[in-house]
Amino acid sequence: MFSAEEKRARSTWLLAFGDVITLLITFFILLIALNQTQASRLQQWGDEQLRLAYAEMAEQLANQDLQMISLKRTPQGIWLQIHSAQAFAVGDYRPSQSLLEELNYLGILLQENRLFRLAEMPQEQAVLAFAAQQGLEWHAEISIEGHTDNTPILANSPLYNNWFLSTMRAQAVFEPLQQSSQLAAHYFVIAGLGEHQPLAKNDNDAARQRNRRIDLFISAGFSLRQVGAYVAP
Repeated sequence: MFSAEEKRARSTWLLAFGDVITLLITFFILLIALNQTQASRLQQWGDEQLRLAYAEMAEQLANQDLQMISLKRTPQGIWLQIHSAQAFAVGDYRPSQSLLEELNYLGILLQENRLFRLAEMPQEQAVLAFAAQQGLEWHAEISIEGHTDNTPILANSPLYNNWFLSTMRAQAVFEPLQQSSQLAAHYFVIAGLGEHQPLAKNDNDAARQRNRRIDLFISAGFSLRQVGAYVAP
């Protein structure tokens, strides 16, 4: 049996140990809360960069009055769409001369776009440096998606099917856009989705024309840095 003094001593030790555990839990909760606050501020900063980039591009495109390329703001980023019947010949993947001229101008805008030049801006360098200390890096991307209607490809065509046609059209948009923008190829992602993501039912000519399009999505934000990752020039 323990004496009264020994029982009090054991209880005091347990109480002190409990206090230490409580302090440690509180400390880690504060760390998590601080990290979440910092991440939220970085996300807000990234959203502001997207807002500014969209506003600049909207003004520039409005002044140029492009006929084949439209611009919208989405929660995910910036959405550009090539939707003109004059962009490509029916069943062909080669851009028309008019589309090439508009892509050349769009490429120049992308070259100047802040989303791809933040590291060159003195006021933004401090934020990027702080994010790097947290293991985060700024990442911007241009996704180019080709879409078609559901009209079958001619049997004697070298394009095989609508998957192939939509992919070739996306590739044909990427090449002049990357050349005129002078952005590194790793900023671009290309996809061909054929007729499988229509905007309207393919039951009339107007709907089919609406479905024949190229979507370009510009997104940007912070992501975890990949240690040892190689980025192609």
